[in-house]
Order: sequence, then structure tokens, then C-alpha cells
Amino acid sequence: MHILEKVQQIYKEQYICPFCLGRCFSLLGTQTTNKKRGKALLLSLLMESHKNYLSGDETARENAIKNLKILAEYAHYAPAQAVLEKEGYDYTIRNPEKKCYLCNNIFQELEFYINPILEKIKGIEFHNFLVGTSLDPEIGNKEDRFKAKLNLLEAESFKSHFNRELGKLLSKTLDKPTEFTYPHLTIICTLGYESFSINLLIRSLFIYGRYKKLIRGIPQTKWPCSKCNGKGCEYCNYTGKMYQTSVEELISPEFIKATQAENSKFHGAGREDIDVRMLGSGRPFILELVNPKIRTLDLARLKERVNNMNEVKVKIDELAYSNKDEVIKIKQDAKNTKKTYKALVEADKKMDKNDFNEKLEQLKEKIEGKIIHQKTPQRVAHRRADKVRKKKIYKISGSFLKANLFEFSIQTQGGTYIKELITSDDGRTIPSFSEIFKCSLNCKELDVINIDY
Repeated sequence: MHILEKVQQIYKEQYICPFCLGRCFSLLGTQTTNKKRGKALLLSLLMESHKNYLSGDETARENAIKNLKILAEYAHYAPAQAVLEKEGYDYTIRNPEKKCYLCNNIFQELEFYINPILEKIKGIEFHNFLVGTSLDPEIGNKEDRFKAKLNLLEAESFKSHFNRELGKLLSKTLDKPTEFTYPHLTIICTLGYESFSINLLIRSLFIYGRYKKLIRGIPQTKWPCSKCNGKGCEYCNYTGKMYQTSVEELISPEFIKATQAENSKFHGAGREDIDVRMLGSGRPFILELVNPKIRTLDLARLKERVNNMNEVKVKIDELAYSNKDEVIKIKQDAKNTKKTYKALVEADKKMDKNDFNEKLEQLKEKIEGKIIHQKTPQRVAHRRADKVRKKKIYKISGSFLKANLFEFSIQTQGGTYIKELITSDDGRTIPSFSEIFKCSLNCKELDVINIDY
């Protein structure tokens, strides 16, 4: 069927506004709007009908008047009304309220939705946004039935049309661009013919940095009490936590305060044990600030505040804005990094310096540059999958301190269990320092010296 015949058929059924008429054919033609497309269709049908009327053919004139009356009476098209009046024909307006069957004049009254949105987003900093819609099923179902009945195969959805038009109007009002991939703010409109409400989705703000943990005895992240699962009980002195504080809890409050965020999530590139210090240039981390109202931060000032408040515990550096993709990346890359450790190791038997140097050479020969096999350590078996991990040991050096006390520098692949590499963990790590030294070795102190990331 010819497009203009389809337009006639539409208006024989119901009155729809130019916005919705254009949407019925939105896949046809580019570089225009549905409103302009709808008006162009009306004008085209008017011109074609008027031409046929003026042709002098009686049948063509009769059909032309029918089409002009459809436009004048059902489409409320003023130019068609003017042509009929000029040619001396009467017409009767149908549906004088001029309510669009499909949108109930929503598209003609889009500005109505702007002020409630402006009120809702007041006080929230964002540099770009996206409009989304949760549509009342009544609207969608009515439109689906209408399209099916008239076989409108080139139509755009109501939701897509509404999102775009309201987005354009908001963009002009706010002087901010729309963003489809990572919008700072998503405005969800719950829309019905007689109802409208707004929900906001604020994209998290991500801050990259590196932290040093200068003391032992604190975990990387908040550790809920194992007895009450964070609710508070006698075992945890009603704090809900296994440890009084954490790296996360020492760093995040100032960022939460500065951004007026609801809370935060701490993403580390791996983690060190509670009794291990993180030194050197620090461990990469990303702080995710959830539902922040402020996005523009003085990162230098925040670094200074956090460091001054925690100077003997935690130090942060290299702060920069980040994103969710980098969170995934630091998690995935953690196992492929090179990490250097310093370990203070105690032996259960004494040896002289020559014996130590001989064992050190054997250690380097059998482990340095080799792949070791580590079964999940007994100390974490309750929360980690029981499997064998293959890890590369890049470099080992050692110093003799006294007869049963040594210091080692160990560079390994990320994810290597260093304590178990030293102790053997009852043979669960092969080979191990204890195996090669032929005595029981215990890691008294362990520090992360460097992470190549």
C-alpha cells in the first residue's frame, strides 16, 4: 500500500498527532524528526489530493474531496480545512477535543515534565545524563494493537520516541549533553496517560589510587564478625566487625563526605594478609562512591586530609578519576602482576652462614625462574576453592641475620601464597623453602615491597 494511502487509513481509524504519525513511519527517511515527518506526510497527502481535485477528472475530484475531508475532519489539519473552504465544501470536526489516540497529547505537552525533573535533580552534580522510561502497559498495548491492525511495520516504539524527545528538551534546558554509554545520571520516568513519577540512577564515581599499609593487624576491607555476620554481638563487642578498622575504613570516609555519597565500595588489585604491611609504591585500588551528589573533587586536598589523619597507619597517593572498566581490569590483571616481598624467616634449627649460602644457592637453582604448585592453603581453605595454582617465582635473594634468622626478597607472580612458599604448608606447596632447607621454616614477618602494575 502507498504511504499516503496508509495515512488515510490511519485517520479513518483514529486521530493521532503529527508526532505519533511520524513515529508510525520513523524507519523511512533520515535526518528529520517524527514531528516533521508527520507534518510532511500530512502536507504531501494534502498536495496530492488538491492536485487531483484540480485535475478536472470527476472520479479523481470525488476521491480528492474524501481525502481532504479526512484531513480536515479527522486529522484536524488546518491547511486541508482552508482548501475545502476555498473550494466551497463543508466539513465537520471529529473528536473536537483533539486528543491523540496513541499518546493522549503527551508529545505536545513535553514541557510539563521538565519542572518535576528539575526539582528532583536539584543538588546533584552531573555532566551528562540519559532519559529512560518505564511505560504503563496500557500505552504500549494500545500502540501495539494499533500497529498490528494497520500493519505499520516501519514504526518506532513509544518509549524510544519519548526518551529521545524529552532528552533533547532536557539537554537544551540544562545545557548538558545526553550520554548513552556511561551517563552520570539516568532519569527514569514512570509514565502513564494520567500519571508521572521520577526515579534517579546516579552512576558511581570511581577514584583510582595506591595505598600503603604502614602497620600490621588491619585488613584491607571491613571484615564482618563471623559470629553475627555484622549485626553486633558479644564476641565482636557489638561492633559487628572482626577488626576495629581497615584500610577501606581509614580511606573512604573523607571521600564519602566530599561527594555526599551514600556509601562506598573498595576494589583492590589483590590484597595482603592482615599481618602483612604494604610498602613501596603501594597497592593499586579503586574507591567506588555510590550515589554521589558531587563529582568534582580536589583530589590533592583529599589525599592530604587522608594522609594527615592516618600518618602512622595508611598513606595514599596517585589519585585520579577512574571508571568501572578499570575496576574489572585491576581485578583481572592482579594475578599477572609481579610482586616483590620481604620476609623475615625463622628456622627451627641453627646453621652457620656457609650452610645458609649453600641452601640459598639450591633454593635459587630449584625455584628461581620456575613454576611452583600450590594447593589452597589450609588457613583459607574454608573460604577459597580447593585447587592447585601454578605460580612463577621470578627472583630470590637472601641474607643471613643469625643462626636461625634470615631475610629473603622474593619476586613472584601475583596470587602466590608467600607464607606457604616458605613453610610448605604440610606439603601443599611444592617445592618450598622448607623442603629445600630440610628444616621447618616459619615466616615471622612479611612485607609487600613492590607491585608492578
